Amino acid sequence: MKRALLIAEKPSLMRDIQKVYKTMNLPYQIDFASFVGHVVELKEPHEYKAEWKKWDLNLLPMMPERYEFRVKKTAYKVYKELEQTLKANRYDFIINACDAGMEGENIFYSFYKRVGCNLPVKRFWTSQTTDPAIRHALTNLIDEQDLLIRNLRNAAMYRAVFDWLIGLNLTRAATVKGGRIIKIGRVMTPTLAIVVKRELEIQHFKPEPYFQIEVDFGTFKALWFNPKTNENKVAQLKEAEQIQASIGNMATIKDIKTERKTIFAPSLHSLLELQKEANKFFGLTSSETLKIAQNLYEKKLITYPRTESKHLPTNFANQIEGNIQTLSSLQEYKDVVSSILANKKQLESVKRSKKYVDDKKLTDHHAITVTDVPIGKKKLTTNELKIYHLIARRLLAIFMPPYVIDKTAVVLESNQQYLKANGNMVIDKGYTVLYESFKKKQEHPLPSLQVNQQLPIVQSKILSKMTEPPVRYTDSTLLDAMFHAGRFVEDKELQKILKDAEGIGTSATRAEIIEKLISIGMIAREGKSFVATQFGIDVINSVGQHDIVSPVLTAVWSKKLKDIVDGSLSSGQFYQEMQQYVKETTARFIQIEMDVAEKQQVVVGKCMKCGQPVIEGFKGYACSNKACKFFISKTIMKGKITAIDAKKLLTGKETREIRFTWKSGKKGKAKLKLVGEKVEFVFSNPEKA
Repeated sequence: MKRALLIAEKPSLMRDIQKVYKTMNLPYQIDFASFVGHVVELKEPHEYKAEWKKWDLNLLPMMPERYEFRVKKTAYKVYKELEQTLKANRYDFIINACDAGMEGENIFYSFYKRVGCNLPVKRFWTSQTTDPAIRHALTNLIDEQDLLIRNLRNAAMYRAVFDWLIGLNLTRAATVKGGRIIKIGRVMTPTLAIVVKRELEIQHFKPEPYFQIEVDFGTFKALWFNPKTNENKVAQLKEAEQIQASIGNMATIKDIKTERKTIFAPSLHSLLELQKEANKFFGLTSSETLKIAQNLYEKKLITYPRTESKHLPTNFANQIEGNIQTLSSLQEYKDVVSSILANKKQLESVKRSKKYVDDKKLTDHHAITVTDVPIGKKKLTTNELKIYHLIARRLLAIFMPPYVIDKTAVVLESNQQYLKANGNMVIDKGYTVLYESFKKKQEHPLPSLQVNQQLPIVQSKILSKMTEPPVRYTDSTLLDAMFHAGRFVEDKELQKILKDAEGIGTSATRAEIIEKLISIGMIAREGKSFVATQFGIDVINSVGQHDIVSPVLTAVWSKKLKDIVDGSLSSGQFYQEMQQYVKETTARFIQIEMDVAEKQQVVVGKCMKCGQPVIEGFKGYACSNKACKFFISKTIMKGKITAIDAKKLLTGKETREIRFTWKSGKKGKAKLKLVGEKVEFVFSNPEKA
């Protein structure tokens, strides 16, 4: 009997597959092993050529003849164990059981190349970790020579190489020119540019006064408006006073328009939509939501979370009753589930709806939904329950009636001054009954009114207001801006490319990019909002019109990677184009003058010991008085301390919550504060410290 070694991406998935395998009778024997995510990474420049250790513009661009991998320090033990297992020569083939997607291919084949393995590979492919899904994947392994798998693998490898070439060459050029570490990336820099653009708009914004005239009819209120322009604001107080004075004691209804709106449930969650909703309702960051969703996936409660798709495949939708039935074990959904499963006509209608079920709109994976595994006695954290319920509600919602509302607009006239009032009446709450706890305001209908009806005016008043600057980005709105990056491009064709490429980054990487920008001090979190630091602003101002700032760069190359996956572009042609682009763009980048704040020394506060300015450096924040030894490191137990954090510490405040890795390897979050000259941890839940 043939023997295979199955390598899963994570230990939890390995155990799930192993458990199902024990109940099966396959024509081959399987041994099991596991990665811990990425176990190897592309080598650093000096590992190819010793001279590349120098940060010298004359050595750019650095372009290895052959790309090689090194073992990650954090995964050295795992790598060595797998290496020894493969050297035993006991296997006829390997089963790649990494996550089904481009990144899963990268994780497996970068290891496969580094370890020098020549065994044939079969692909274990599933978007779910339920027992039936695992059983199906084990009995239907895909050959590594399958065209889609091979193309996906090539695209994954070239994406990693392209990011290496762009990131390292342009980072070195910017750093040498700027005199401090300035990281550049094809997704990171356009994302920074989006935040900087908004920050500059806020800084340059000049508020201007305006006035509105509000008229109270007792049971409802209306605003004055200009019927020619439909504008309800006036710039001068004197004009507002004249309008108010001319309004009489009575008003006549001139027009009533009522429009019925039927709003169906939104599509199922992609990771992006889940991150946006979790941020909107619970204030969770994009990275927190991704981690929680991954935990739920590993507990078999939801399908694969790192997906761009909002649709289900037909074959999955045809068996969706099992997933819905699972939710009947939760008291809050019991009646809803019974109603949905009893309405067979509605069930079939949704299964045929292209809004929710469409094989042509699938990416590597289908939309996120709950599996047919009930929560049961599984212990979930408060945040895991929140995310699970968001996904559960979205699934149930698509099988429920639409939200129906009558929107009414009434136009009134008083002494040739026109007024408008709006009201909404809910006809059917439909699926929104699932979201009652999230509603911040109730709909207010207008009273029963008729055309030509005359109404007495109780009073009128002038509302004095100021124009407001654009709001800063939150996790939700920044993720949305990254996804809809075409809004920042004028060229129609490039807008289409960005739309087809689904913006910059992927749902799985956008959160990581945002956190990286925070860790290197280019942006900072203030409450739920993102603020561009002066360092970040200086970088974007210096880089100016270079195409690394534009989302077009990543869109064009993402389109090329998609073409490799589709088979319409060869890997060889892509690599030639990539080499030429890197040569040209590095040469242009070297000509840029970097004017960043470090040259003027960034002061983050006053020294706790001697009162002198504390200056940001490469490794930390040090007192400018050389005789004083006061210092705050930028890295504490793998936690990144930003300039904003340092400023808070030096003013006696606590930092934001930062993720740390303790000596035991356990990870957790804590705030920091300065006690005397010593940095101490502050835990939100002392019992877990």
